[in-house]
Amino acid sequence: MPDDTESKGVIHATKRCPECLNYVPLRTKICPGCKTKLGDVQKHGMAKRKTDWMAYGGFFVAFVALAIYIWWAFL
Repeated sequence: MPDDTESKGVIHATKRCPECLNYVPLRTKICPGCKTKLGDVQKHGMAKRKTDWMAYGGFFVAFVALAIYIWWAFL
């Protein structure tokens, strides 16, 4: 799927970190200021946030463990 910046011909020289709002070069994958993982630039110049799948997985495991504990302790 083409990005909005490609279809409208918008060219950015830098992108902004969505966490600390620092300007970083386009090819930067991690913000040097706050160590946030950065994605591609959006049409307004902000970088997309990368999805932290490890956090989602950790939450799911913790939720399942809590559900099993509640079932074992109270039912």
